[in-house]
Amino acid sequence: MNHNNVTVTKGLYTLEHYLQCSKHIRVNEGMPKFSFLRYIPNLLTFFRLVLIVPFLVSLYEHEYDKSFYIFFTAGFTDGLDGWLARNFKWQSSLGSLIDPLADKLLVASSFISLALIGELPWWLVALVFLRDLTISIGVIAWYWLIQRQMEFEPTLISKVNTTLQLTLVSLCLFELAFFTFAPYLRELLIYLTAATTAASYIDYVWTWGKKAYAAGKKPGKKTSPGTH
Repeated sequence: MNHNNVTVTKGLYTLEHYLQCSKHIRVNEGMPKFSFLRYIPNLLTFFRLVLIVPFLVSLYEHEYDKSFYIFFTAGFTDGLDGWLARNFKWQSSLGSLIDPLADKLLVASSFISLALIGELPWWLVALVFLRDLTISIGVIAWYWLIQRQMEFEPTLISKVNTTLQLTLVSLCLFELAFFTFAPYLRELLIYLTAATTAASYIDYVWTWGKKAYAAGKKPGKKTSPGTH
């Protein structure tokens, strides 16, 4: 092998090694630039919270078509932020807490508003509030008395219940803004929502009650409010 071939071969090896190293460096250096993407689910959740205000204003002014579109957008962000968090591993402790909080505030405000104008029964509103109040008290008690850090993962029945609640509100708004979609469909959704609300209430009390009992039986697991 002559000197020129050796030089070319050595040069190609050096170039290949450089490209591999530079590619590795660029990837590692580029990662922090896109780290903000993992906050998108939480930003969508905060956006859903902001949408509650114009939603209530449009309901108050009887602009039901606007109410429907705003609520539909809020419901879409609820599904989108969860999909992004699961598929891109963008879950966070903050997101696991504020996402169900945003859902509860959106549902609570819409249920009360629709009950005030006679579109939903007050007994359903009371049932939903009883469930959400119990869960909220349980989360606070768990945080302060058992463990300061927690991952709050909604159960399957809770996800079904939230979907039915959003569907029921969407149907009410659609019928107010446009036309009656189908006879007796709203009544069916009301009872399905009530059934899943009661089922998810019992499921949460049973599941987290057992966890709290098990945590209380383990020595050294209780964390004082002043520590982390």
